[in-house]
Amino acid sequence: MRAEMEALLYSYGVDIVFSGHVHAYERSNRVYNYTLDPCGPVHIVVGDGGNREKMAIDHADDPGHCPDPSTTPDEYMGGFCAFNFTTGPAAGKFCWDRQPEYSAFRESSFGHGILEMKNETHALWTWHRNQDMYGSLGDQIYIVRQPDKCTVKPKVN
Repeated sequence: MRAEMEALLYSYGVDIVFSGHVHAYERSNRVYNYTLDPCGPVHIVVGDGGNREKMAIDHADDPGHCPDPSTTPDEYMGGFCAFNFTTGPAAGKFCWDRQPEYSAFRESSFGHGILEMKNETHALWTWHRNQDMYGSLGDQIYIVRQPDKCTVKPKVN
């Protein structure tokens, strides 16, 4: 998805990207092409609402957790993936060897989030661990749009 969508999202000044499926919570800093970028979107993975498969507690960048590329068949292209990353700081690698710089917060815990639009440039994102209820925060950030610094640049085909 990154290879197909990232340039489009960046060119239109998208500030927040929500996704799921991974059964954990993670929030990035603003990022573009695996590199910190003040105009890139904040990515929030909120796949932690509950499931039968249990929480995702291991990260491929944890020591010893990167799978062997020869054990990951590529059903669409045929063969096996030799590497996942073609650009950015992890180019030519199958997994990161450490938590990426753009990864701001991650936790393997069930939870839920609340997005509050404060005004036309400020949004408040708050993620709560379900076991904590509303008494304590798991993660919180103001996501601020900077239209004077980050202008929309539609792609020309």
